[in-house]
Amino acid sequence: MFSMKCPRCRQGSLFVKPQLLVYSGMLDAHEECAHCHLKYELEPGFWLGALWTSYPIVIVLELPFLLGALLLEGDAIWYCFVGMVVAFFIAWPLMLRLGRSFWIHLNVRYSPTEEDLS
Repeated sequence: MFSMKCPRCRQGSLFVKPQLLVYSGMLDAHEECAHCHLKYELEPGFWLGALWTSYPIVIVLELPFLLGALLLEGDAIWYCFVGMVVAFFIAWPLMLRLGRSFWIHLNVRYSPTEEDLS
């Protein structure tokens, strides 16, 4: 899931740019796997479900800042808020790309052999 490869063969890349942090064209994805030819968009609107898998990533990232803002006093609250916003925008592509990778891996079974791919 973290390598953002095809869930069926784990060979082809899900995204055109395979890096984790990509800001330009962050969701540009291949239509199908170059290795096993799995069509990535399984049905219309398939990627909307990825919002559910990226949400926990946002919570894990933002929760320390929220707790800091709740427990601290004075100007430290604003530092936590600014840190939360900066962390969100830095990790935004990572959250979206990992959310999509998790979603497709939850919906497609790994089949490493040629017989299973047909």
